[in-house]
Amino acid sequence: MKVLVIKLTSMGDLLHLFPALSDLQKHNPKLCVDWMVEDSFAEIPAWHPSVEKVISVGSRRWRSLNWKNLKEFLVFFRQLRQEKYDLVIDAQGLMKSAGFAYFARLNKGGKRVGFSADSIKESPAAKFYKEKINVKRDQHAIVRLRQLFAQAFDYSYNEKSSVDYQIKLPEKPTQNQPRQSIFFLHGTTWSSKHLPDQIWRDLVGLVTDDGYQVKLSWGNDKEKKRAEWIAEKNKYAEVLPKQNLSALAKQLQDSVAVIGVDTGLGHLAAALNLPAISIYGATNAELTGALSSNQIHLQTDYPCSPCLLKKCNKITKQVMQAPCYQTLSAADIWQPLYEKIA
Repeated sequence: MKVLVIKLTSMGDLLHLFPALSDLQKHNPKLCVDWMVEDSFAEIPAWHPSVEKVISVGSRRWRSLNWKNLKEFLVFFRQLRQEKYDLVIDAQGLMKSAGFAYFARLNKGGKRVGFSADSIKESPAAKFYKEKINVKRDQHAIVRLRQLFAQAFDYSYNEKSSVDYQIKLPEKPTQNQPRQSIFFLHGTTWSSKHLPDQIWRDLVGLVTDDGYQVKLSWGNDKEKKRAEWIAEKNKYAEVLPKQNLSALAKQLQDSVAVIGVDTGLGHLAAALNLPAISIYGATNAELTGALSSNQIHLQTDYPCSPCLLKKCNKITKQVMQAPCYQTLSAADIWQPLYEKIA
């Protein structure tokens, strides 16, 4: 049986799909799975052993209509149409992912499957599927995807069964470090999910005073400047060079623990089963929190948290940072993680 899975973005959402693929592999180990993904995240699907081929798309780039992008899309379209699938499953539930599902060719008797209209935000996407699967929206994303796959492939799903990411990173030699390292994940896309910079700097002091090294990654110039400020004047805090996702994942894997906000790399830490504490203010840990047995979720205690807003509506000229994070101190974050790893 040949299957195409469509899950385009983002890092956390892609990693949420891994346990469903692990379930599927256990029930049908001979299944051949291709995965369609946004090209900026094309490294990630290959980390799951059940994925045979990664199909990259540039949908974000293709929004800009020009001759170069049109030619690129036509190359992608011709390559996609060369393969036939027994089942195409849209695990994203957006109009654009449903459109890509429609482009894929089916073998005789094949079908397109996705969430029902009531189960997704962009409900018209369900019109593209032959089989529409109803899954409650007020559940964690990992649970929703495991239920989607169980119904699509007709196997029983035990909600109490353990979450198995089955992630395997490319091999890379491990460098010896003078101290065990704690990885700081300070970067995130929503401005409302940022922990104040001063708390990060205070955390550097607490963590290094307890004998650990701190590593900070970054993805753009703004994040690099923040990382350099956080690590400033502390010889045990290292700002890593910019690197691809696989190299960054390996650095993460070599750390003893992780402190992070709600960000894609936090879900990678969960997939690697690293001890981690994740801070949630604007977002809801119960619905999209990083999930593993080694995770500690720290939800801020503030009246409007979680607000699910990309921009905090409490910020004014006088209030420069989201007030929900002001309820936390560096010690509130470090202490429970230290007790877990010490």
